[in-house]
Amino acid sequence: MAHNSLSEGIVDDALPLTSHLISTDLQKQLQAPIYVAQSMAQNHFVHLWLNDSDASVDQLFAFLDKTKQLFQSQTSFLVDHKTLTYYHYDGRTHKLNLNSQEAQWYQQAITPSQRDYILNVDVTPQDNFAAIVYVNHKILLNDELLGVAGVGIQLSDLQSLINQYQVQYRRKVYFADHQGRLLFYNQSLLPNRTVESEFNSHHSAITTQANYKFSIQQNGVERLINSRYIPELGWYLLVEQEFTAQTTLTDALIANLLLGVVITLCILAIAQLTFNQYQSRLEAIALTDKLCNVLNRQAFEPQLQKHITRAKMGRVPLSLLLLDIDHFKQVNDQHGHLAGDRVLKHFAQLCQSVAHNSDIICRWGGEEFMILMPNSYLNHAQQLSEKLREKLAACKCEVPITISVGVAQYHPLETEDEFIKRADDALYRAKNQGRNRVELAA
Repeated sequence: MAHNSLSEGIVDDALPLTSHLISTDLQKQLQAPIYVAQSMAQNHFVHLWLNDSDASVDQLFAFLDKTKQLFQSQTSFLVDHKTLTYYHYDGRTHKLNLNSQEAQWYQQAITPSQRDYILNVDVTPQDNFAAIVYVNHKILLNDELLGVAGVGIQLSDLQSLINQYQVQYRRKVYFADHQGRLLFYNQSLLPNRTVESEFNSHHSAITTQANYKFSIQQNGVERLINSRYIPELGWYLLVEQEFTAQTTLTDALIANLLLGVVITLCILAIAQLTFNQYQSRLEAIALTDKLCNVLNRQAFEPQLQKHITRAKMGRVPLSLLLLDIDHFKQVNDQHGHLAGDRVLKHFAQLCQSVAHNSDIICRWGGEEFMILMPNSYLNHAQQLSEKLREKLAACKCEVPITISVGVAQYHPLETEDEFIKRADDALYRAKNQGRNRVELAA
């Protein structure tokens, strides 16, 4: 009687609880690469790049490589749906053949579904045949499919996490992916068993029900199994415990008592660490200009507002430089967009080398840059502007360039727009008076 009650308790309570807690933790562990893939697919630069037939390939590779580095993923990639070109973070490309087995993952990724992404376990020559969990996210703009972008993490990293679960909870833990393949079911890193081959009579219930529990008698051992669908991953989590006539009440009770305490503490700790780590990385990639590695306009404007408030309250000086590369369109027209990108990148690096540590540099748009100088008077900002002009004239650049600069010092009570407009008016005067000069705002 006690044996039967214990068996029922494991099936009805312990295994579902284990499944729930593990699935919650796994979602937190895997939400980071999913979030990264989503941010790539929704990135404005990616949309512009895919819609520009003359876009710089080097710029895309720089974006993919920076994404990989920031989030410490194993790989990052993008597929242009129009050309079916696969772009790898390391600069390699190849064409997808939709009729080949190798492109099956792409067909699955673009198939309409409730989610805009799928998780796929695969080995590819692009990633040196390492076993990778890929997050493949559709790139959509106004309901039009532009392609697929994503990142990958090593399957062995996920396996290590599963091994921890199995040791802690004294239960076998494995997955069934969207193709019905069993992951971590045996010693093989790559899936070599399927739900249908191992649980034939339960195959339909496992793959159609959100929660399903069943048992199998095998060689005198009762295998108690709970299946749980994780919609965020598109995978099924299976938790299994073997139950024999020798299984003692004490073993099972101790395992179940420890279960809640250990997993709850782990989830709280890991969730906080994971959130903090990836939040900071997401902020970095969202607020930085991909090409020039300085703040973008979205990140700069709050800084400008903060320092204007500080200047108002403390009556401390605040100056602004608005810089424009002269005749930049001719650089693109005569030397190509790749050369133009290198010019922009070089100029941003020059600004960083000349500016003070407290100065804030921004790519305002196109070939326009801003440098905000807290605690600096107009004459200090003018000196920095002239120093930049001198550095540009002396450097051996791929394409020689000059700059026009408008400089303004903040006036008490003026708005942010009025402050910027005065710098812009000064820049306009510099251009009208022959370019390659610095003009001070009134």
